[in-house]
Amino acid sequence: MLQEPETWGGIAGVQRVFDAHHHPDGTLRSYRFLAEAGMKPYEGSAKTIEADPPALMVVTVDAAEFEGTITTELQPSNPHGTDMTVSLTIRPRGMLAIMFFPIVSKAIGSGFSRQIDELAERMEKT
Repeated sequence: MLQEPETWGGIAGVQRVFDAHHHPDGTLRSYRFLAEAGMKPYEGSAKTIEADPPALMVVTVDAAEFEGTITTELQPSNPHGTDMTVSLTIRPRGMLAIMFFPIVSKAIGSGFSRQIDELAERMEKT
């Protein structure tokens, strides 16, 4: 599931994922995205920097005004369940981005828990 580009839609304000590329082994290599934070649209790209399917995926995100990393780890918790840990770090780029970063980070952070719960529900159905 982590290798499917659609999995990353809805996390951290991402509204659309497109132009995905996979390695020959099926590992998601990169994708482009359109996100919204603080009522402002951001287009960017994401690149997988570490993957251990199906348990680990580390993706860097790059947009004009920010950059960051999303790390997702899955671990079996019992015969019928899986624990999921997702972390997101973002950093502003440039003076203007630094000024507006509190608004952007609040917008991203306010929905992050809900977005991860929705991701978990989608993964449960597969």
